[in-house]
Amino acid sequence: MAVSARPTLLAAAAIEAGSLFAHAVNTVKMAEGFARNGLNVVFVCLEPAGGPVSPERLNALYGLNAPLDWVMLPANADGTPRGDGMGFAVPALELARAREARIVYARSYVLPALTAREGIPTLVEAHTDPSNARPDFADLLAATHLPGLRRLVTIAPVLARGYAARGAAADRIVVLPDAVDERLFARPAVPPPSPLGPGPNAVYAGHLYDYKGIPAILEAVALRPGIRFHLVGGWPQDVERTRARVEAAGLTNITLHGLRAHAEIPPFLWGADVALLPPSATHPSAAWTSPMKLGEYMMARVPVVATGIPALRHWLSGREAVFCEPDDGAALARAIDEAIAPGAARDGRVAAAHRLAERWTFTRRAAMLLDACAA
Repeated sequence: MAVSARPTLLAAAAIEAGSLFAHAVNTVKMAEGFARNGLNVVFVCLEPAGGPVSPERLNALYGLNAPLDWVMLPANADGTPRGDGMGFAVPALELARAREARIVYARSYVLPALTAREGIPTLVEAHTDPSNARPDFADLLAATHLPGLRRLVTIAPVLARGYAARGAAADRIVVLPDAVDERLFARPAVPPPSPLGPGPNAVYAGHLYDYKGIPAILEAVALRPGIRFHLVGGWPQDVERTRARVEAAGLTNITLHGLRAHAEIPPFLWGADVALLPPSATHPSAAWTSPMKLGEYMMARVPVVATGIPALRHWLSGREAVFCEPDDGAALARAIDEAIAPGAARDGRVAAAHRLAERWTFTRRAAMLLDACAA
């Protein structure tokens, strides 16, 4: 381990190294944001069942260009998983002590309560439903009254209000959107060859759960045979379920690209004529979701179509994207037509979206939290 004169921040999440779950990618990129702010960042996580993953492999998966010091906790001695409770929190706390961490940033419930009680300045990220009944979540909310727990950061006012209603210190809660890695997603002057082929191309990048709006996308695919649709992402079982739907409907203008490393996503966006963000209104997260893909779409300078769910309308003014009704494939198809139509309106939306994305970078988000931690 190289000795660094920079202050150390311990970033912690009970995720497997290399995980491509959205919360895992988000936490890793936040850790990189802290590193870009001049901190020595130790990232403690779980060792995958197949053994440790090399830093080089992790850098490639997540598209990292700021160094992280990875520490992967193996399974328990009896082979059982550590989980995200004391089995993870205790060794992570010991590591914070050993590395003399000046700050802890955690995406977990138990560890930040422990580090706050120990007096280590602590930042914690929570996006969970306020009705979460886990006792350790209730303990975390109570810990926000400790001097050591400097900020609980979440992604929507409705979550902040819900946490405060359950006893969290309202003045310790900060609401910020999920962020974007500008160095990864900013469109280069000369983009690489597009992986999409001839357009017009409509791209959705993310998981293929129904509540993400996949049924509406498939309806739009059927209604717009002249547009090529691309779904980039999804666990293998979700890809196969979606493929079965595509084949049953006889759709030929859609390609399922499957799960890709985070670093592989940008060229799909740079080659797109429109990017789709159609979450359903029927899922509780419609009140609070703040998808990373929104910032990525905007940073890539691609026109955006989004459903007008409350969570997205909170962060977007209407100048950055074309809104449509959720859970309505015909409305989505019409919005796609509007978004890709050449002209000043399209170019203005793309420019406004890019300006907003520049305010949403992981580097800026980390800097804001560090300022709050020091206050």
